[in-house]
Amino acid sequence: MTRRRKNIGLLLVVVLVVSAWLGVMIWIALQPERTEGSLGLDDETDFGAAAITSVLEDHGIAVRPAQSMTQLQSELNRHPDATVVFHDKYTAMETASYERLEELAELVPADQRVFAGVSEPQRRHLLDGVYGTQPIGFVENLQATANCQLDAAVEAGDISGVRQGVRLADAAQGCFGVVDEASDDDEPLYAYAETAEGSIVFADWRMLSNAGLYENGTATLATWALGQSDTVIWFQPNFQFDPDTDGQLSPVQLPDWARMGLVWAVIATGIYLLYRGRRTGPVISEPLPAEVPAAETTVGRGRMYAKAKHHDHALTTLQQASIARLARLLQLGARSSADAVLTETAKQLGVPLQQLQALYAPPPEHLTTQQFVTWSNQLQDLEHQVRHRFSAPTKESS
Repeated sequence: MTRRRKNIGLLLVVVLVVSAWLGVMIWIALQPERTEGSLGLDDETDFGAAAITSVLEDHGIAVRPAQSMTQLQSELNRHPDATVVFHDKYTAMETASYERLEELAELVPADQRVFAGVSEPQRRHLLDGVYGTQPIGFVENLQATANCQLDAAVEAGDISGVRQGVRLADAAQGCFGVVDEASDDDEPLYAYAETAEGSIVFADWRMLSNAGLYENGTATLATWALGQSDTVIWFQPNFQFDPDTDGQLSPVQLPDWARMGLVWAVIATGIYLLYRGRRTGPVISEPLPAEVPAAETTVGRGRMYAKAKHHDHALTTLQQASIARLARLLQLGARSSADAVLTETAKQLGVPLQQLQALYAPPPEHLTTQQFVTWSNQLQDLEHQVRHRFSAPTKESS
């Protein structure tokens, strides 16, 4: 193996390693954020959700984050029976369009939905049986009464630290109810509920936080509600990563695969430009001004024409050089016109002038390699005839 091939092989190995590293880094960068803000999966602060994530994973349940519709759909394609936790961390659902919410309702079956807090758009489009949500101050302790028919709540027994409740229709069932004494309404507000379609509601999202999880039976309640399948998709929507139905796509709104493709295209282009612009050897100093032999210049020019397949330009150059040599052989002088040289050549060789004019006529634009070689040989044969007739071969024409 030559040294050049070894260098090319080493270069390819380095390029592949760098490309793989960049690909991993970009893939990590494009993954949904797990650590920031309320109910962040890896956030160990009071408002994070690292505790419930750890509990679920200890029970063999995978927790997968999602922020865009594309990511949510991708996770559901891989895990069609997954439980989907809705937490409107960025208040994206409060400002989402009707079409967006309807798309969510079609994408996630009702019996796979778990709501950590309920916003008004969620209630209208994603929850049947919940017709209101209301703050209830801070309730120290709530018991699962004898009227509670939800197994998870009965198992939990009691919870505490609740700040929000939901009002339910007759078809829905709720537990851990409290009556708001500040209003005239005697209907209780429930901290935990389940609709007739099977959707589960945690009225206060803090019940799933690290601080709320250690309050009495909240951990049991959360584990029971979220442990219905072997995968939980933690959906905290941020719809700026998704295309609007009535707008054009911006680079930020492109699907994940398209953004990844653009990044890879930039990387591949950069690697190609680096490869094409590489230096093939050490820099060699040369005293100036540089002197290049005429023969070397001619050979280099010929190679350029051959590489570019500019046969017509090359043939034109050969015709001009042939006219100059014929003029010198016929002793007509360097300033003689092409017509005068061809006329004298035809006269001396006894050939028709039209034949020579056709030989030195401008070549066609698209000249094949075979035509170029044949034409060049004819020019060379004509010069040999003139040289044989009038003089011995000269150094520059040999």
